Amino acid sequence: MDGTSGFLKFGTGYFVIFLFLIFALGILYFFNPSIHIAQRMAPLPTAENPNFLNQVNQCFIAVASVYGYDLRITAGFRSMAEQAQIYQQGRTVDGHIISEAAPGHSLHNFGYAVDVADRVKGYNINWTRLISIASYCHLESGGTGDLPHFEYRGGLTTDQFLLGLRPSPLTLPCPVMADRSATGTPLTLPDLKACGAPKF
Repeated sequence: MDGTSGFLKFGTGYFVIFLFLIFALGILYFFNPSIHIAQRMAPLPTAENPNFLNQVNQCFIAVASVYGYDLRITAGFRSMAEQAQIYQQGRTVDGHIISEAAPGHSLHNFGYAVDVADRVKGYNINWTRLISIASYCHLESGGTGDLPHFEYRGGLTTDQFLLGLRPSPLTLPCPVMADRSATGTPLTLPDLKACGAPKF
C-alpha cells in the first residue's frame, strides 16, 4: 500500500506539471501576437496592393513627371511560381542570374513592389533624384544593386509578410495629388510648392 501510495503521489505530481504546461501554452496562444499571426495567415495576393499602387501612380510617378521623368511600371505583382522561374534562371535553368530573391523573399510576391523605367531614356536617368522622390512618397529604393526597384515595407521584414502581416496603409503627402489623379490633370510644380514639398 505504501509503495502504491508513493507511486500515485509521483504520478499525480507529473500530471499537475503536465496540466500547468498546457495552461501556460494556452496563455501563450491567446496573448502572444506572433502565434496569433501564424494562425490567421493572410492569403497570398493575386494582384498589386491597391493602396500601394495608388501611391505609386498618384505620388511617385506624378511627382517624377513634374521633374521630366516619363515613368512606366515594368514589373509589379509576381506570383510565387513566377518568382521561382525568375530565381531559377542562371541556377537550374540556363541564363544569367537576374534575381537574388527566392519565392517569398521579394515584396513583388505580396503586391508591395514595382520596377520602373523611363519610357524614353530607359534606365539612363538620374536615379539619385528619383530615389529622393520615392522617399518623399514613403517608398523605399532597391538601392544600388536594384535601382529600378521600389517598394513599401512599412517597417516589416519579409518574414513578417510571409506570416500574414501587412503594413499600415500609405497616405499621400498632399491631398491635391488625389484630386489631380481623379480629374486626369497633371501635377504641377506650383502644386508641389503649395504642398510644402522639397525641391528634388
